[in-house]
Amino acid sequence: MILLLLDFDGTLAPIRSRPEMARLPAGTLKILDKLGRSPDIIMAIISGRKLSELKKLVPVRSIYYAGCHGLEISGPGIKFTHPLAMAAIPDLKALLKDLKNMKSSLPGTLVEDKGFSVAFHFRNLAGRHIAFMNQQISGLQNKYPRLLCQPGRKVYDFRPDVSWDKGRAVILLLKKLHHKKPFPVYIGDDATDEDAFRALRGIGLAILVENPERGRSRTSAVYRLASPAKVRTFLKFLI
Repeated sequence: MILLLLDFDGTLAPIRSRPEMARLPAGTLKILDKLGRSPDIIMAIISGRKLSELKKLVPVRSIYYAGCHGLEISGPGIKFTHPLAMAAIPDLKALLKDLKNMKSSLPGTLVEDKGFSVAFHFRNLAGRHIAFMNQQISGLQNKYPRLLCQPGRKVYDFRPDVSWDKGRAVILLLKKLHHKKPFPVYIGDDATDEDAFRALRGIGLAILVENPERGRSRTSAVYRLASPAKVRTFLKFLI
């Protein structure tokens, strides 16, 4: 039995200029639905997006969803919220206000409220503003020491600074499913997926989706796929 763990943006769906524009390509949902019905596969979507949004983007029955980098997990027999995440809500709300104020001086940026995290997207920001933006972000990191700021693909993601990440979320799912003894296969494209790659070292298979913005960077993944289209080909092969 396989535990198939999939990131969403940049893995199942191509990166878009605005996160709300991201959609599964034609046919991918049908493939995921077939995989979800297989008695040999348990499937989970693990993303920085919030849980409720993931369920709408990947409406497949009887699968697991891990939102906000695993701070909230839902699926058959599990409903998990990290116990320390709620304590960070006041800081996240204050940060959200600061980022919205900062956004007014950085045209092309976008602030995304994910509940247990806040993302600052700068995919459409002109290069001449990058240094100023990084300076402002650094100031916010100092202002909110109880929040972790993690860079991604043209995004800064702020979330509670607790000992939790996608890797720990994967281990939690494996413990939940220990009686089935599934072999974990994780596919992801971003820096936040490296935590899951490391967690599966020696016990599962880690596959990196090529990211032109990262180039041929070092990774803990064992194999690579060239694009979300190649991920789709791999998923067809599993069927």
